[in-house]
Amino acid sequence: MMPYISKNAVIIGRDRKFITDNVTVEEPLQISIENENRIYNVSIIMRTPVDDEALATGFLVNEGIIEPDKIIKVSKRSENNVCVSVESFNEDLLKNRNFYVNSSCGVCGKTDIENVFIKSHGIVRSQSRTDHSIILGLPDKMMKNQKIFSYTGGIHAAALFDLNGNMISISEDIGRHNAVDKTIGKMILKNVYRMEDSILQVSGRAGFEILQKASMFGVSIVSSVSAPSSLAIDVAETFNITLISFVRKNRMNIYSHPERIL
Repeated sequence: MMPYISKNAVIIGRDRKFITDNVTVEEPLQISIENENRIYNVSIIMRTPVDDEALATGFLVNEGIIEPDKIIKVSKRSENNVCVSVESFNEDLLKNRNFYVNSSCGVCGKTDIENVFIKSHGIVRSQSRTDHSIILGLPDKMMKNQKIFSYTGGIHAAALFDLNGNMISISEDIGRHNAVDKTIGKMILKNVYRMEDSILQVSGRAGFEILQKASMFGVSIVSSVSAPSSLAIDVAETFNITLISFVRKNRMNIYSHPERIL
């Protein structure tokens, strides 16, 4: 399935004209777990249909439902269904989830927001630092690698960089948190389970769910081009993550642990 399709539109300005416009696709994805020959339907996620295996992997690990080293295989069983076979999983967390997550909400499926805080693998220990000039250059680096955005202008992105500003992984999705799950999921599928000396750059706001997912992967620096939320700042403070927002070409705001930025 293509991540974008053409739709008819009418432009009204000084005159009226009919055009064909590329728009980002949003479709449901069923994510399932297979364990001991039983299938458990975990969630239906509204997403852009690209990197589905990475999305399912990142989602399940970042939600604390599975541990990355317990994954046996990830298989796409149909166009809109991914199943992750695992040695074991967290049945208690699975019971506490509702099963529909739309593309704009990462916390919507949780019956108790406090459940999020008990899943992290601990605070980030890395004290490695990077120069502010590297942070300022990340949005442009990410934009140049956003292939779907170049066609539609309407999709989010998340990218992992090392502390020298080298891109490690990038993903796009109509949902901000989906893009993060995909980016982290790609690393997990390469058997990389934690990256403390890394920067997560996101294209939109830095909300709670973005910081929660970053904490699960041990990311030490999160950078966003738009505003943070109060709860995102709280998570960053709690897990020793440097949170930077409003990143522009010549300025940025640091909301937590500024000691990592030179």
